[in-house]
Amino acid sequence: MTIEFIPSVINIDSEILQLLEAISRKQGGLSAHKHSLQDQQEIESIATIDAVHFSTKIEGNHLTRDQVTRALKSKEPKSPSHDLREVLNYSRARKLAREWAIKNKPLKDEWILTHHKELLDGIVKGKLRGHYRDAQCVIQDSKTRAIVYMAADAKDVPTLMKGLLAWLRKQRISGTSPLLTAAQFHYELVTIHPFMDGNGRIARLLTNGILLSGGYDVEQFAALEKQHEKDRAAYYQALRSLQAHNYYDIPQGKDIKPWITYWLKCLLATYDEALTRISGIKSSQVSSHPPTFDDRLKKAESIFRKHLKLRASEYADLMGLARTQAVADLNRLVEDGVLERVGGGRSTVYQIRIITK
Repeated sequence: MTIEFIPSVINIDSEILQLLEAISRKQGGLSAHKHSLQDQQEIESIATIDAVHFSTKIEGNHLTRDQVTRALKSKEPKSPSHDLREVLNYSRARKLAREWAIKNKPLKDEWILTHHKELLDGIVKGKLRGHYRDAQCVIQDSKTRAIVYMAADAKDVPTLMKGLLAWLRKQRISGTSPLLTAAQFHYELVTIHPFMDGNGRIARLLTNGILLSGGYDVEQFAALEKQHEKDRAAYYQALRSLQAHNYYDIPQGKDIKPWITYWLKCLLATYDEALTRISGIKSSQVSSHPPTFDDRLKKAESIFRKHLKLRASEYADLMGLARTQAVADLNRLVEDGVLERVGGGRSTVYQIRIITK
C-alpha cells in the first residue's frame, strides 16, 4: 500500500484571527524599535541562552540556566558531558537555522538532516544522526513505560517527509501566513517522528527558522521554547490530544485548531516578553522618535503606488530596512489586502492589489 502525506486542516475561527492580528501588531512594534548594536547583542545573548536551556530541558537535560549561560560563554571543553553536549549542539544548530533562514536556502531534506546532524553531534553515531530512522519508534509514558504513541513505520518516513516538505514549500509560495505554517509544521513533524531521537528539538528549532524567513524575528529577542517548557504538560497534551495511539489511526485531514491556538498563545507570550525586554533599554540609548509601524506602512503604500511592483529586497532598500523588517511589513500589507504576493521563492514580487467590482 502506497502511503502519502496528507496535511491536517485548520478551521480558523475568530480566536485564531485575533491571535494572528495581535502577533502581527507586536512584530510591528519590534520592527519599529531602534536600539544600539551593543543592546541588540545583549538581548540576543539572553534569548539564545533561554532557547538552548528551555528546549533541552523539555527533553530532560539537567543543566541549570546558570550552567548553560557559563557553557555558552566559555571555551568548549575537550570531553563535555552528555547534557553539556546537548546545549552546545543546540546553540550551534540555532545559529545554523538562523543563517539558513536569512539566506533563504531551499527547504528540502538537506535542511532537516543537516540541522539534525548538528543537534546530535557527539551524542549518537552512524545513521542515528543526520538520517531518517530505519527502525520503529514509539513514545512511552515516562512513569509507567506504557506506549502512548506509535509513530509512522520507518519505511514510510522518507515518503512522508518528502510530502511534508513539498507542502511547506507550497505554503510559502501560496502566501499562507508564516504563523500558521510554522505552527502546523511543528505538529506534522513530531507526529511523523522521523528520527529516533531529537524530534522535539528539531521541530522547535526549525519552527523558528520558518518564522524568521517569513519576517517574524522574535527569536532574536525572546525564546518561544521557554513558553513550551513553562507548562510542559500543556505542551505535550496539546500535541497528543490530536494524535491517536498509532500514526495510521489519525483521521486524514484532521482539524488541529486546538494545537494552533495553543501555539499562537505561546508565541504571543513570547512577543510580550520580547517587547518588555527591549522596553527596558534606557531611553538615552535609543534613537530618538523612531517612526511607528503604522507610519511606515502608510509610507510603504505610497511607495508601491509609485513603483507598482517590488521585490522584498527592493522595498527594503527604498525604506532603509533590514530584510526581516521588510518582510514583516509586506506580510502585514498582504494580510490587510493592500498588496498581493505574486510568484514564490526568490522570484516573489509584491504589487498593489487590484480590486475588481
